[in-house]
Amino acid sequence: MAAERWDPCSITPEAIAATGLDPEYRDEGWGKGIEVPDWSSCTFHALGGVNSPYGLSVLSSTDHTIAEARAKSTNLDGRDLFIGGRDAYMFRTEFGDAIRDCQIAIEVPRGVVVFNALYNKDDGVDACEVVLQHVNDLESAVPAAAK
Repeated sequence: MAAERWDPCSITPEAIAATGLDPEYRDEGWGKGIEVPDWSSCTFHALGGVNSPYGLSVLSSTDHTIAEARAKSTNLDGRDLFIGGRDAYMFRTEFGDAIRDCQIAIEVPRGVVVFNALYNKDDGVDACEVVLQHVNDLESAVPAAAK
């Protein structure tokens, strides 16, 4: 039997508001007509609606691992972390000049959850500091290992 994938849109509006994101906005999935069968996705925005400086995407997979994130040659500036008692890995990717990003993959019992801050404004804020704050705030909403 396949492992059930955690739904990142199950993060409560209260938890989203507590980390400084807009509790009224969540975008489930990948967009109309787009299917990515091995990942679930939910995107949240910073306060400010369409003018918010960044979005936070939370991805969940039972088919991929944190080891894959570490091994992927296109992931840049990687560094190992330990968040909430879990193995984690922070990295950037090349989105192009218009978008700055930083991602943190955290280990879950079956698979991986990836938090991704995507900045569309050059406001001098470090996307890695932002995603780290959100991961620290939201890590308790992610499935933990069985004890």
